Amino acid sequence: MRRLFVIGSVLALAGAAVAEPMVPINLYSIKADGPIAAVQTTFDAEPGKAVRVTIYDSEERFLEEPHAKKEGRIDSRGLAIVPLDDLAPGEYSLAAYLDENGDGKLNRGKFLGFPKEPVAFSNGVKPKLSKPSFEDTKVSVYEDSVVVITLDD
Repeated sequence: MRRLFVIGSVLALAGAAVAEPMVPINLYSIKADGPIAAVQTTFDAEPGKAVRVTIYDSEERFLEEPHAKKEGRIDSRGLAIVPLDDLAPGEYSLAAYLDENGDGKLNRGKFLGFPKEPVAFSNGVKPKLSKPSFEDTKVSVYEDSVVVITLDD
């Protein structure tokens, strides 16, 4: 049985050219051998840029000590497919960011430490002035799960 856990919007934007109309795609139709994170952008992200996904397996380790780190690349539709095939079935929290400058780390401001690059969490959680919790961002990942995370600019 294929289980689908969708976080955020279920539509990704297709097409990179500004003059072309954006065509929605159904993320439910994504097929993969095992669970995946489908990270979509709501802005014109440059194809080939890295999307980094950090996976947490408990409240105690949340945003401090990741269970795993994964990476995917933005395609021409503004979508990155990140395999989660080595995760045991269970509950996880995912945090994703677009590595705009390619330095391999999430760049932050000097004053308050807010991210300078687009960041998103599973379950569509959008923190305002404080960090989200594991409980708010956790999702169930099974054999054929698709976790959709939407990066806003």
